[in-house]
Amino acid sequence: MKDNEQERPDVRSRSKAKAIIVLLSVALVAAAAVWGCSPQASTDEPKSTDTKTESASGAKADDSAVDELAAYSGFPTEGRFVDGVASLPDFYKNAEKNEANAKAEAPRRYTDRNGFTVQPVPSDPVSWNNTYLNADARGCTSCHTLENALMSLPTYHRLIFFGYPTEQSYQNCIACHSDSYSGIKLADIIHTTHFGSQMFADDNGDCQSCHYINPDTGNFDRWDEVKYNLYKGITDVTADDLEADITYDQTTITPAENRIFKTVKDEPSEWLTDDSKVDQSIFDNWVISIDGDCENPAEMTLPEMVEQFGTVKQVMKMDCTINGVGQATIMQSEVEGIPLSAIIDFAKPKAGANTVSPIGSDGYDYAQMSIDWLLENDAIIVTKMDGEMLPNTQGYPCMIWVNKTSGGNFTKRISNLTFMTKAEEDLDNQLYIGQFTDDKTGEIYSKPNSGILNYPTGVVLSGDEAKTVHLEGFADAWDEPIKKIEYSFDHGATWTVLDTPDNNADNWTYWRMDFTPPAAGAYLLDIRTTSITPEGADRVCQYNTQFMFTVE
Repeated sequence: MKDNEQERPDVRSRSKAKAIIVLLSVALVAAAAVWGCSPQASTDEPKSTDTKTESASGAKADDSAVDELAAYSGFPTEGRFVDGVASLPDFYKNAEKNEANAKAEAPRRYTDRNGFTVQPVPSDPVSWNNTYLNADARGCTSCHTLENALMSLPTYHRLIFFGYPTEQSYQNCIACHSDSYSGIKLADIIHTTHFGSQMFADDNGDCQSCHYINPDTGNFDRWDEVKYNLYKGITDVTADDLEADITYDQTTITPAENRIFKTVKDEPSEWLTDDSKVDQSIFDNWVISIDGDCENPAEMTLPEMVEQFGTVKQVMKMDCTINGVGQATIMQSEVEGIPLSAIIDFAKPKAGANTVSPIGSDGYDYAQMSIDWLLENDAIIVTKMDGEMLPNTQGYPCMIWVNKTSGGNFTKRISNLTFMTKAEEDLDNQLYIGQFTDDKTGEIYSKPNSGILNYPTGVVLSGDEAKTVHLEGFADAWDEPIKKIEYSFDHGATWTVLDTPDNNADNWTYWRMDFTPPAAGAYLLDIRTTSITPEGADRVCQYNTQFMFTVE
């Protein structure tokens, strides 16, 4: 549902007001945690009675000792508790107290940048989620968007903006900051920037702002990975009771307004960012150097290349190599451009040459791919998208697209096609097909992947949108075909299976669901995706995609 409702004030100011009320319970929990986690010294010596005498004596002598919550509970401040039972009906309430708390701690709602009403935390009868989990004040995007966080860093960071109306979150940081890619530890950056931030301090931020301290293991889990299993107020629907129609295809094209934007490497002042002002002269005069280990090097303008090599048109996907679990760094378009196979034939690679490096005018030079891979996967130098000149924001005047390959290899504003001779063991060291890992588990992070594309998680739907909830999303595994997509509305207890036979890894798998909710309330959709590895084995993503929404 789209709404003009304004965002409520920062929930952290509200959490300050309730701090005294929960002080005692927090102290007890902390004490229990320390006791349970700290090693206890063992001794065969009998415990000294002197300590007990001194403690009792000290307590009796300290007349200033008080019960700090006495003034808040409403109970008589003097005498034994058991002697004051008769006073309880006068002030102690059940339904009235719960209703008052539910109102005072109601989950926040706000209008996002796409105009949708969003409630990230489900409502429950007593507002347990905010009262005892402080849920509105926890998680990666509880106090800022990821986009603004990156732009606010003291040093430059490349940017990704979603075209689809979904929320970008920390999941898009995991692969890039893994040991299997950059080796720049995300935890180091997050912890240092947060604990050095005055805004974080003013918001009473602490470790539990981003983490959940698992009472069973003591591990600091990522809050956003466990929160839906902790929340109350989510309505479960079993697979047997589910009323939903699910279909899929592999031909859906991303509308122009939903394409992703990713920055290039040169200075922002040099970027082409206004798609309404495409300068034809840039295309007419753009020169690509065909060089390196080839017999027929040349420099040609794009019009000369079009005339020499012709053009082809095909539907292709772009799935960014760092596309995190449930994220929307993906799109599919009908692209047109110069077939790289014709350029390779013209260049005549030297004996042993086995690689082409598409280098961008911004210096982007780590997208080397083997000649065999480029030929097998119909690589093209794209100059048009969906029948129009390639937009400025998509790398005008040209970029390379390759089937079964991630957007990390899709160099923009190509200046060189350099032929290279690489050792066999290094042949694919710059081929990105979603192989990066999550350092926490050591497993490939988001392959295969899936996500919802038409709503942000936490969206609030009403009217006709709530009667039949229409969801659209994708499943993809870069170079691997999708075998099946499974859906659960009961926290993974039961699943509805969508088989996808004869799946083509050249294209994404785009699915649509029409779900009839049995009643108003919050619902959680878990999505589990399976792809087929080159060896023929099933690959299941280590994390389910989770999407929550409220209907009213």
